[in-house]
Amino acid sequence: GIDWTPIGIDYTHRYTGTFDGGGHTITGLTVTGSYKYAGLFGDIDENGTVKNVVLEDVQITSDNSSGYAGGVAGDSWGTIENCSVSGSVSGTTFAGGVVGSQWGGSITGCNSSATVKGVIFAGGIAGETNSGASLTGCYATGDVTVENDGTNNSHAGGMVGYNGGGTLTACYATGSVTGSGSGTIYVGGVTGSNNLGTLTACYHAKRNINGPDGTTGGVAGRNFKDSMLGGGRITACYWGGNGQ
Repeated sequence: GIDWTPIGIDYTHRYTGTFDGGGHTITGLTVTGSYKYAGLFGDIDENGTVKNVVLEDVQITSDNSSGYAGGVAGDSWGTIENCSVSGSVSGTTFAGGVVGSQWGGSITGCNSSATVKGVIFAGGIAGETNSGASLTGCYATGDVTVENDGTNNSHAGGMVGYNGGGTLTACYATGSVTGSGSGTIYVGGVTGSNNLGTLTACYHAKRNINGPDGTTGGVAGRNFKDSMLGGGRITACYWGGNGQ
């Protein structure tokens, strides 16, 4: 019945240590209000590591206008390994079952069944991945929803809402992915937008993907490759399970 204060409360106080949960479970973690970085951890430094913890029945919410919300962390530049999340996560800007945003660093062997709701970036594992971040051997089974308020482009993905230069390998999602509202909305079974990123051996199965015509795809709603920077690579990926 008490709100949790995230560890590493903001960008200038990021978590730099190693947290090893030892396979133990934290139940009912609740974060509400106007925290910019909301989760068990707020912001994880590039030298920080969180691993081997189960978060059960979380309720993570950030109504900050630039909020980052995730079960394990709102924002991470570091390493997250073998973590599991269930419950619900919602945020205004970045919302993900495990992390709101992953800048560089890595997420490995993690899973989430949390429902995720966002306005700009929403993903089953991460709302956004950027700057060379890697996701390996992760899966998400929760439903993902983004509702665009018309202010910015929106991105919803079964795994990652917006993959801005990150690498996803051997990841999959099975929850429904839905994008609605006004403005431009990208919806994908794996990622809403694969912007200069790489998807390898990833798939979406079983549930529905719903979004605007022309910006909705079974794997990616949008795939962008730059003539100089490259990226935009999708290899050995598929969408299936309902006969598609």
